[in-house]
Amino acid sequence: MGRGRLRLVTAALLLLSVRAAPPCDQTCPAGTYLDPRTCGRTNEPCKLCPTGTFASEAGARGGCISCRICEGIFTYRRSCSAIEDAQCKCKSGYRCTRGDCRECAQNCGRGEQLIGTGCETCPWGTFNNQSDGFCKKWTKCSGDEVLKQGTSTSDVICSHMSGSLAPPASTTYPAIPFSTPGPGKNLEMDIVLTVGLVLAIVFLLPLGVFLIFWKKRKLPDMLKRIYITPEQSTQEEDACSCRFPEEEQGEYDDCSKLAQFKDSPMN
Repeated sequence: MGRGRLRLVTAALLLLSVRAAPPCDQTCPAGTYLDPRTCGRTNEPCKLCPTGTFASEAGARGGCISCRICEGIFTYRRSCSAIEDAQCKCKSGYRCTRGDCRECAQNCGRGEQLIGTGCETCPWGTFNNQSDGFCKKWTKCSGDEVLKQGTSTSDVICSHMSGSLAPPASTTYPAIPFSTPGPGKNLEMDIVLTVGLVLAIVFLLPLGVFLIFWKKRKLPDMLKRIYITPEQSTQEEDACSCRFPEEEQGEYDDCSKLAQFKDSPMN
C-alpha cells in the first residue's frame, strides 16, 4: 500500500514538471539561432550569430554555422556575414576548377587551352592568342596563297587575289632616355663659365694695352734707335766711301740705301 502511494506521487510530480516546461516551437529569423536553454524563459530567445558564424535560413537551432576562411592560394570574393557564408576566389594567375571554388589551378597561357584540370598546347591548325581562352581553328585561305603560316599563338595570314598584302606590322623603336640637368649641374656650369670669362679678361686686357701702346709709340722706330749706334753708322759710311770704282753697281746701291737710312729723320 505504501509503495503504491509512492508511485502515484512520483507520477504526479513528473506530470507537473512536463506541464511547467516552456514551449520551444519558436522560429528564429536568418542570422539568429534559438538557444534551447533560454527557450520559453525569456522574451528574446533568439540570439544573433557570433562573429565568424552565419545562419542563412530561419529556424536555426543549437547555434550558427562557421564561416569559410579564404587563405593561402584563395582570397575573398565576398566576406562572411550573419546571414551568408564567405565566398572565395583564386589569386591572380590561378583559376577555380569547381563551381564552389574549392580548388585552384594555374591559368593557361597563350597558345594553350584548359582541358580538365590542366592545360594543353593548342593542336596543329589551331591557335589561342589570349590567356585562359580556348584554341580556335586557323583561317582557311580559300584559293589564296598563305602569306604567313599560323602558329599556336597567331592565325594564318592570307594574301588576296587582288595582290593587296596585309599591312606591315608597326615598328616600335625604343624610347631614348632624355634627362635634364639637375640644380647641381647648372651650378657647376655657371662656375665654369664665370672662371673662363675672368681668365679671358686677365689675358686679353694686357694684350690689348700692349697693342695700343705699340701703335702709338711706333715701336719699329724705337727699336731702330736702340740697335743702330752712331759708331756703326760712321763705319758704314767709311766703307761706302773707300770702295774702288771697279765695284759693281749693286754695291753702290747698297751704300745709297744705307745713306738714305741714315739721312731719314728719327722721330
